[in-house]
Amino acid sequence: MNRNTLYHSFVMGVSVLVVSMAVGCATLRVPLSPSQIAIPDEDHGLLLGKIHLTRDGKSPSEGLSWPNDMKWWIEEEATGTRLMIGHLPIDGPFAVRLPVGSYRVTDISLAGTRGIWHTVLPTTFTIRQGECTALGTLDLELQTGFFTGWVTRQVSHENGITHEKMGEIYGAQGCPTQVAPLETPVKSVVRKHFPTRGAGRF
Repeated sequence: MNRNTLYHSFVMGVSVLVVSMAVGCATLRVPLSPSQIAIPDEDHGLLLGKIHLTRDGKSPSEGLSWPNDMKWWIEEEATGTRLMIGHLPIDGPFAVRLPVGSYRVTDISLAGTRGIWHTVLPTTFTIRQGECTALGTLDLELQTGFFTGWVTRQVSHENGITHEKMGEIYGAQGCPTQVAPLETPVKSVVRKHFPTRGAGRF
């Protein structure tokens, strides 16, 4: 095998690797800062919510050392497009700008001190153009052992507030808001994974 053949084989191998990595990757989305929250354009909508997480009975205000934030992997049901929502708070509101579509959460991860905890809670929602979708307040109770544990979710909404004004709770004044009907309460197994260098989970 001559040098040219080796070179072309190398290029083809690298190309296949790059394409494979690209297919397996998910686009990252992060919550907007309060100054960035605005009524979205015709191709996007806003996902709104508030999270309050406790672990083994301890909340962030009581010295909870981990996790500091969480990640959601979501999939658009019609196209299969995958997105990762990173840096979600564990104690506070969030607003995330997403393309129009119907989504389901396929994985939730929480980084621990010696591994990453993964779980799935039944969560589906629809993003409509120029509108907001509210998940409500998600109270998450995490109970962990060494390798496995449980997470329980309770969902609540502000009483006496119309859908037209619900976006104001999350800083999205004037945004027409729909409420995503989430199952509550729900309980799911959470498992610890030990990621290897260069490995990802999508």
